[in-house]
Amino acid sequence: MTNKQIPIFYACDDAFAKYTIVSISSMIKNASKDYKYHIYILCTDVSDDMKEKVLALANENFEISFEHVGKYLKSISKKLPLRHYYSKTTYYRLFIAEMFPELDKAIYIDSDTIVLGDISKLYETNITNHYLGACREQAMEQVYDYGTYAEEVVGISRHEFFNAGMILINCKEFRENKVLEKFIYYLGVYDFIVTQDEDYLNLVCKDKVFWLDQKWNTELTDGLEYSYDINSANILHYIMVNKPWHYHECRGADIFWHYASNTSVYSDLKAELEAYTDQEKERDAASAANLYQMALDETARPDNFWKVWKDKFPLV
Repeated sequence: MTNKQIPIFYACDDAFAKYTIVSISSMIKNASKDYKYHIYILCTDVSDDMKEKVLALANENFEISFEHVGKYLKSISKKLPLRHYYSKTTYYRLFIAEMFPELDKAIYIDSDTIVLGDISKLYETNITNHYLGACREQAMEQVYDYGTYAEEVVGISRHEFFNAGMILINCKEFRENKVLEKFIYYLGVYDFIVTQDEDYLNLVCKDKVFWLDQKWNTELTDGLEYSYDINSANILHYIMVNKPWHYHECRGADIFWHYASNTSVYSDLKAELEAYTDQEKERDAASAANLYQMALDETARPDNFWKVWKDKFPLV
């Protein structure tokens, strides 16, 4: 066994911690035993009871710790405009390189995932001097109007827009190239409202992305197609409103429940599934329709970001 410890980051609140448990459980099940791993949970408000359930997953290969980001948030609060539609947890992936200056590389992964592959293989990918390694955002590639939004509002080709739900961060390059500072700067320049911090990340990391095999972030939602069986994916990512704990017919639900069934939160997740109401499903449908309409509206704006700034980009 190597002495190398692989750093892996999640970010969640108390409500999302249940799904984090399932994701971590799947990761532990499929990870190489030849490595040590340290899972950091970036948070501000996870209950002691839920922390106990997460920490119980640790074993001789996997160390798990909670990292409260409140102090760091406070230290940059004057720089960081937290707009009404932002969840604070969406920012946490941007803080990793600065909060952990000892790290040269780290994995960030969303909680609404199942890890079927060996996570050590992802970490060992040589992304050279790129800012990060990521997979292409399939909603941008496969849904015409979302792709048009990427190109005409953010200024990124629909084939070069990445999904930030799983990224292999080159922490050294993030620090040296002041990625967080650039992110904060662009927050003050334009109000991206469609994929929010993902839009900004793509803007800042333009032309500095190492493209990973798409199997490392297989996005599951209605309408997307795949060139491979999802059972052969390395990571399944239940994006948008496509959550197996809300919908019986969710794509890849059987895989999620296979891993969830052996966790301490299984009964809670099943109860959540059965309690999810038609009214909540209607709300989800309205949310998806609203997101699509926002992409159309932003594309049509005569003063959207790329129309105004493309001749001066990059601004920093």
